[in-house]
Amino acid sequence: MNRYSKGAIILHWLMAVMIIGNLAGGFLHDFVPTEGGQRSLVMGLHKSFGLTIIALSLVRLGWRLANPPPDFPHYFTSGERLLAKAGHGGFYLVMLALPLTGWVMADRNTRPLSFFGITDVPKFGVDKAVADSAHELHETLGWVMLALLALHLLALVKHQLLDRDNLLVRMGLGKGRRAGV
Repeated sequence: MNRYSKGAIILHWLMAVMIIGNLAGGFLHDFVPTEGGQRSLVMGLHKSFGLTIIALSLVRLGWRLANPPPDFPHYFTSGERLLAKAGHGGFYLVMLALPLTGWVMADRNTRPLSFFGITDVPKFGVDKAVADSAHELHETLGWVMLALLALHLLALVKHQLLDRDNLLVRMGLGKGRRAGV
């Protein structure tokens, strides 16, 4: 079984946890009480992890260029290959665009953009109309990321339960069930 490199596997799972957590924080922050600074804490973490995701996405892109992924299994149809390539391309695009639009929308207010309370991150200096547009795009991209994750999970279920090809091994989980897969 062709596996992804250790670096690719670590980046995949680390970013998966961060992205899912950030989506939860973004979609659910309105339900977090404002008393006691709880919502501010959630949004501060959301912004800090968003900035981290930008950096890790760039590292991941560099890693992928330097360490090409394994070939698709020989039994993949041309349609499966096309869907996999489109899905991965979509993820890379949204992994960068979603947090970048969040960064741009930070110009909607005068509060500093803090990175885990360690340092303030410079803003883009755009006017409020651009920042407001970035906010709309940020929300839309959040839904796009959620859709990509759902499709990714559906593909996982298809491969694990229907095809029984155990592709999770390629991402560092489990051991191969049959030779030649």
